[in-house]
Amino acid sequence: MTHTKIVGILNLTPDSFSDGGKFFDDKSAIAHLRKMLNDNANVIDIGAESTRPNAEILSADLEFSRLENILPEIIYHVKVFNQKHQKQVKTSIDSYHFTTIVKAYEMGVDMINDVSGLIDKKIIEFIANKNLTTTLMHNLAIHANSDVVVNQDLNINKEIINWASQKIKFLEQFGVKKSQLIFDPGIGFAKNARQSIRILKSIEQYRILGLPLYVGHSKKSCLDALDISGDRSTKTIEISKYLAQKQVDYIRVHDVLENYLAINQSYLKNN
Repeated sequence: MTHTKIVGILNLTPDSFSDGGKFFDDKSAIAHLRKMLNDNANVIDIGAESTRPNAEILSADLEFSRLENILPEIIYHVKVFNQKHQKQVKTSIDSYHFTTIVKAYEMGVDMINDVSGLIDKKIIEFIANKNLTTTLMHNLAIHANSDVVVNQDLNINKEIINWASQKIKFLEQFGVKKSQLIFDPGIGFAKNARQSIRILKSIEQYRILGLPLYVGHSKKSCLDALDISGDRSTKTIEISKYLAQKQVDYIRVHDVLENYLAINQSYLKNN
């Protein structure tokens, strides 16, 4: 079995680009959670604000209002599942709001996924103090914006690696340990399609950072530029297989079962 862990996306939003509104009510969210657990998700990443282009920007209060009733129930179901099946599925909160992250931690969330690139020093100090596992994602703008991209004349991989190296040193000054961090190059965030595909093709270069690697490519528009037949779901699976072969540590996907079967079948064929 491949060592690549699957992060299942649980969007508690009405406007996410792939499944907006499908799991916005509590009953649907819990049903989808149970499916992802049974489908072999290793992490459940819970988000209440879409970061797709032109998405509504939420206040911390509005974001948490979508989470305060359902999040404890999600955490409870994961714990029960783990006990029943001797698993170690983790919960992750997808947020860049300090107050949301603190409240989610107090409810029992295991991991932090901050798509802002950890720009809030309060969050940095909090994760250092609590020794929280945190995904550090390269980004220039919190919400995907086609007008805000890395200079196309630059080597995208070198730029991101330099950014990450400097950011890690900065975080260490606040007491964050490298052992807490997972690195996400931020597919689709501050990158055009060509840059995102170049990152995927060069993913092994990011090993130089000495951090576990995390890729969120699922059903993103940049996949349309790939010379692979099929829709975005099909292309997502093909990229997942490639990333698993490259021993990427985490892949963040919408369709857990399809990706789980694909990467493990691919792993068995190549070993």
